[in-house]
Amino acid sequence: MNTKPAIYLTDPAEMLKARLSQPRVTSEEARRQREHLERVVEATSRAAKPAISTHGLAKADA
Repeated sequence: MNTKPAIYLTDPAEMLKARLSQPRVTSEEARRQREHLERVVEATSRAAKPAISTHGLAKADA
């Protein structure tokens, strides 16, 4: 995992500069990302459902 040390900005001009320099995505890219996330969440939910009991506790044999 590539971790960088946290940078805490207190100067409003530097904060604005940092915010405006963030990578931009088009509305089409954002839509694709949302749809992909929805599919992943649905698949994960379907995969986890059999391992969860009706009372919300993990089944002992799972």
